[in-house]
Amino acid sequence: MEERSFKSISVLLVMMGVMVASNIYTFIPIYGDIAASIGIPQHSVVWAGSSFSFFYACGLLIFANIADRFGKREILLFGMIISTLSTALVTISFDSFSLSFTRGLQGFCLGSFAPVAFSYTYDLFNGKKRTLLLALINSGFLFAGILGQLLSEGITRVSHWGAVFLFFSAVYLFLFFSGKRILPATLPPKRGIARHPVAILYSLLIHKQLMILYLIVFTLLSSFVFYYDSLNRFLHDDGTLLLYIRLMGLVGVSLSLFTGRLLDALGSFKTLFIGFSIAVTSIGVSFMYLITPMYLLLMISSILFVSAISLLIPTVITLIGDISGKERSQALSLYSFILLGGTSLAPLFAMKLTYIQSLSLLLICFILNLILGAFLSILRREEPKKESPGQIMDR
Repeated sequence: MEERSFKSISVLLVMMGVMVASNIYTFIPIYGDIAASIGIPQHSVVWAGSSFSFFYACGLLIFANIADRFGKREILLFGMIISTLSTALVTISFDSFSLSFTRGLQGFCLGSFAPVAFSYTYDLFNGKKRTLLLALINSGFLFAGILGQLLSEGITRVSHWGAVFLFFSAVYLFLFFSGKRILPATLPPKRGIARHPVAILYSLLIHKQLMILYLIVFTLLSSFVFYYDSLNRFLHDDGTLLLYIRLMGLVGVSLSLFTGRLLDALGSFKTLFIGFSIAVTSIGVSFMYLITPMYLLLMISSILFVSAISLLIPTVITLIGDISGKERSQALSLYSFILLGGTSLAPLFAMKLTYIQSLSLLLICFILNLILGAFLSILRREEPKKESPGQIMDR
């Protein structure tokens, strides 16, 4: 595929990823505005946000299986057009139930993007191009955590909270027409005897190497949320400092751009260990702040921590894609489901712990990840020609 096509496809998929992931965070700064506008308690708006997360996770699992039957490009485009409609529907919510229903429907439709896009990337590209695009999409997800909040708060200030979702609806419609023009078709899905999704899921869950990776996956984005949630409570009286720390953290996203080179030069496992080591170093720097309270230490820790997550996520995706073989779509959808599941639980744990306890838990988590990574490396060396999960189930 020529370079111009790669750039066009990459830009479009990254834009889709950023705009999809941004909607995970749009409610956070405008809970009060929505509650006051509709005339419902603020906790009902929070429940509507939980509805989004639950049905988003369901969409991640379901659309990957559908894409294998009908084509990945087709599902990506279908996802954009139904997201256009479902996002616009959020604006007509008039009570707690309708808000939870429309927000849940929106989440389910947006769940059509992540696992399908990852698998689509595997179908289109290989080598450095594939790794770079996976890294860019995941960097977009991290960037969206801040962009989504900024957009919703900014639009609500100058207009009405409903304008936020009209804006995103228009963006998804634009991305749909852009996708029709830019995204190429891949090989048509094979029309053989389809395996039951439960059988595929079972085959993935009994695969030792994938299970280790899924344990690591559960901690990745959840630790990202956990890190900043605990930091937010620790520095709740200094909003300006928190803003600077978050903005400095975005510098770390740039490391994902070099993931492909690191994978080529060092291999997946050394890159994985580098990511874990950077995370441990980041937490160590945060502990240093408790001894020597210099704001610069928190900023350095933020940069290092985001760098670690930016490096680890595309590396783990690459490993899952390589190991899962022909069940790649389902394996990556399960990856997305577990990633989001961990993320939704992180704030519940963070609110119960002090800052020191939070840092200690993060340190233990990444030390365990280092051990899991070492065990996975041993398994891969012992079984260099390991069959894919699908081959195991077919026997």
